[in-house]
Amino acid sequence: MTGRRSLVGLTCALVLGALLGLAAPGCGDNGQTPSCPPLSLYDINAAGEANSPKVAAERAAAVDAGCMTDLGDAQPAAP
Repeated sequence: MTGRRSLVGLTCALVLGALLGLAAPGCGDNGQTPSCPPLSLYDINAAGEANSPKVAAERAAAVDAGCMTDLGDAQPAAP
């Protein structure tokens, strides 16, 4: 009987935690959810597509809106 009671308690705790996680809004630094501009999808294997002017402009707009961190001079990690 004790095992069944603990299983029911665990199930209730997991369901409650999942519901609270879904109900919590994502917020920016000022407590407001940012209105982020859309970003295009691109093929990361296509040469130069990630650095196209369109993608760069969308990235800059996302940085200005506070939705994305500027890439700056980020470099890939060495293997």
